[in-house]
Amino acid sequence: MADHDFRCGDILRCVSQYYAEQLDIVGESGIVMGTKPHHIHLWFEGKNRSFWLTYDLLRRVKDTAISPLVKRIQQITYQLNAEEWELEETPETRRLICYVDQVSLEMLDELRSYLDVDYHSLSLGPEGMGRMLARVEWAK
Repeated sequence: MADHDFRCGDILRCVSQYYAEQLDIVGESGIVMGTKPHHIHLWFEGKNRSFWLTYDLLRRVKDTAISPLVKRIQQITYQLNAEEWELEETPETRRLICYVDQVSLEMLDELRSYLDVDYHSLSLGPEGMGRMLARVEWAK
């Protein structure tokens, strides 16, 4: 069981000055890509990089201005209750790949409505014995 309550889509900041300086993320917020019992995978849009950090170095950031891309990732991962996510980009589209336990048909309709005119495609399929992959693609 995890010693933290962070989940995919949360916006966090490294509170260790030493680690933040070493990773060149001082004052930057990252979005949670996935969690392990003692480590959190954070993606920093400005660096286009992700890092695994121990949960005790991180604090949730509530009042921060986030980019439209990070806001969209956050919204989709919260709606899907994603366990992990990855982002793929082409010149025309972005594809968010989320690892999920279950997804209702109603939630898929809500997700399509949320994406509105940017919506490109949505697919759902099995991933191993216990999870599913939800691929959500939208126009840039």
